[in-house]
Amino acid sequence: MPVVLKLKEAYIAWQQALPHVAKARRQTVGARIDGALLDTLEHAFRAGYASSARKLEALEYSIEKLDAAKFFLLVGWESDALTNAQYVRIAGLLVDASKMLVGWKAYVEKKTPVGDGRK
Repeated sequence: MPVVLKLKEAYIAWQQALPHVAKARRQTVGARIDGALLDTLEHAFRAGYASSARKLEALEYSIEKLDAAKFFLLVGWESDALTNAQYVRIAGLLVDASKMLVGWKAYVEKKTPVGDGRK
């Protein structure tokens, strides 16, 4: 699953930047970024093996968490927790992953019949 690989690459880039983040920020905004990225990665991975209805739920959750990760990454960058280079690298990977997730979700929505167990 290419999107999972892209998310993994983004998480690894984040982990490489994390030791250079000040301890106070690492334990606040850094923890939020880390949690959102891990949740995104986990649910995108699960979506690859889920039934159509559950796949859509997992993708929607992944997209929500990825949006939160991008927001907190921006907050971290604006508060000088990340350098410009770190931010550009990680944000670029997240934007690519976001496009992939949204495209995957659109494909699943077209493929899934209406009323296929979704509320």
